[in-house]
Amino acid sequence: MKEQMLYRNLQRVRNASVIGIDVGSNIRILEEMVEDARREIVNKAINIIPRFTDIANSLGLGKDDIDGLAGLAGLLVYNKSTSYRKSINYLGLYKARGRDGRRNKKYSHKVQRYLVMLTNTILWRNGEKHPPTFKDMRRILRMVIEARRRIGLAEDGAGV
Repeated sequence: MKEQMLYRNLQRVRNASVIGIDVGSNIRILEEMVEDARREIVNKAINIIPRFTDIANSLGLGKDDIDGLAGLAGLLVYNKSTSYRKSINYLGLYKARGRDGRRNKKYSHKVQRYLVMLTNTILWRNGEKHPPTFKDMRRILRMVIEARRRIGLAEDGAGV
């Protein structure tokens, strides 16, 4: 919650600087605060989630990838399902069909934000410099679920 509020404020300040408003050193201060909040999330995840570092290593994340590790922590905590199909529905990674498709599409925005953080980090690590698509996010989600199954968190049925 704290990290999300700080990140939104950082985005507001960045948008203001693009328009031409003088923001001074507020951007650097907010970036440091967001990074510290994400470090706290990662440290709690290492203590709470068993074999968190094994899952991160299997995805190719190092200790310096704070954004990716925070995204992985949020994804493991909030997405309890070990089924790929249920996870896709929970994250809203499908195309809504029908006349009222956009209005009837229900998914967790918070968890999708964590998945986008994780996907961005993995894409940048692989040298791909484009915004993540649903196809990329589905691929990363499948990698996370398979890593959970391999490591043994799938039998528990919980990400925590």
